Amino acid sequence: MATIVKKLKDPLVYLEQVRQHLGRLPMIDPNTRTLVICGYPNVGKSSFLRKITKADVEVQPYAFTTKSLFVGHFDYKHLRFQAIDTPGILDRPTEEMNNIEMQSIYAIAHLRSCILYFMDLSEQCGFSIEAQVKLFHNIKPLFQNKSVLVVLNKSDIIRMEHLDQANIDLINSVKQMDGVEMIETSCINDEDLLAGVEMVRNKACDKLLSSRMESKLKSDSRINNIMNKIHVSFPQKRDNVERQAYIPESFKNLEKFDPEDPNRRKLAREIEEENGGAGVFNVNLKDKYLLENDEWKNDKIPEIIDGKNIADYIDPEIMEKLRLLEEEEEKLMGEGFYDSDDEDYSAEGFEQMTAEDIEDVKAKAKWIREKQAMMINDGRLRKSLHNKAVLPRNKIIKSYQEMESHMESIGVDTTKMNEAALKNAYDNQYQETGADVIVAENSSLSAIKRNVGKGGKLTQSNRELDGVDDGEARARAERLQKVQRRERNRMARAGESDRHNTVALPKHLASGKRGNGKTDFR
Repeated sequence: MATIVKKLKDPLVYLEQVRQHLGRLPMIDPNTRTLVICGYPNVGKSSFLRKITKADVEVQPYAFTTKSLFVGHFDYKHLRFQAIDTPGILDRPTEEMNNIEMQSIYAIAHLRSCILYFMDLSEQCGFSIEAQVKLFHNIKPLFQNKSVLVVLNKSDIIRMEHLDQANIDLINSVKQMDGVEMIETSCINDEDLLAGVEMVRNKACDKLLSSRMESKLKSDSRINNIMNKIHVSFPQKRDNVERQAYIPESFKNLEKFDPEDPNRRKLAREIEEENGGAGVFNVNLKDKYLLENDEWKNDKIPEIIDGKNIADYIDPEIMEKLRLLEEEEEKLMGEGFYDSDDEDYSAEGFEQMTAEDIEDVKAKAKWIREKQAMMINDGRLRKSLHNKAVLPRNKIIKSYQEMESHMESIGVDTTKMNEAALKNAYDNQYQETGADVIVAENSSLSAIKRNVGKGGKLTQSNRELDGVDDGEARARAERLQKVQRRERNRMARAGESDRHNTVALPKHLASGKRGNGKTDFR
């Protein structure tokens, strides 16, 4: 394997150089909107790229300064464009071109773009106008299906109208190709001429966008299917009657706004300027509230009162309901609904009350307050669960005493209820249930039968004493029971049925890690 790799050393070194060279190449997106700048060397291609983009391209007054493709990006009409500066091309056959020139040829041929062919009318580049026109015609086959814009650069030195007629005819021969447009510009630092650079860029971008749109409409069959379904209608006049816009009479009678009138209505803009201007003035959002009293507009409304949210009690008709309640209250007071029938509680009666009557009233008032406090406390106790489940009202069991006290508190006579309760208790006193069974310490069977016969509670004998005649035998049985539990307690058994045997030496704890021998186990 090593011998094979040594034989392939030279190809691998070449591939590494190719990889490094590809890494240094610019990132060109073939699908995006592209402007390709081409022409003879030293005609101002790199200077134009520096003006329209932020690409840091070297600009020197000699030929072949650019030896590879340089890419710059810019935005036009919120769209991203890329401009590619290509190396200079010489007028010679493709077979004789070097790698630097072939990069330009490949960019022109394979990128879907707008071609900007630069020409130097001053001939300072070292090539005549005739040679530049000849180069254009030689590479013209590469411009098929592309937008072409011929840029006459360095117009600050000489313009096209200042040339002789022979050169003008040569330049005009370039226009004979379909879709070719011509424009003059210069890349020196002059504001008027810089406007020309922007105009060249915008012209090229517009030509590229229109050509892309036309090619899409021609190539895509789906567009034709959609266009067949589209019908554009234009409104036609049905008669010669002139129908003007309708303006209500109320608007016609309104006075026109006069900014010089001191009695005019103040606008929000004027109020803002009077109160510090934008950033200082704060709009009063409560100024347009429709309330009965304008003084209520800026009142501060609390959110919570007495632990309750005010928003829960907001009702659009609350004021109307309050007014009806107040009218009803005044009517009841006028009819004497709240007047006491007892003369002692009238205004004159209070003046004639004795000390005993006053104490009686105070005692009743105290009783009422205590009763209210008890009711509040009972309600709180009923609502608090105390870690218990919520029970329905019909499932809550209440005692007879609670019912009796409640009935007495509301003024109901409970005499008949007490008689019925006593009768039911007497009928049920000899019905034995599990709760009525008691365990006797030393009761014989005859004693238990006598107790049941008298109507007493059922007495059950103590099962611990069954089979033992006297106290000595009982003590001996207890000693034997303790001896029997001794071994069980020593082995930490859970009970008589605990037969679990734990592992004396667990292997995962007792096994060693050093192989066979006496050190196998720890």
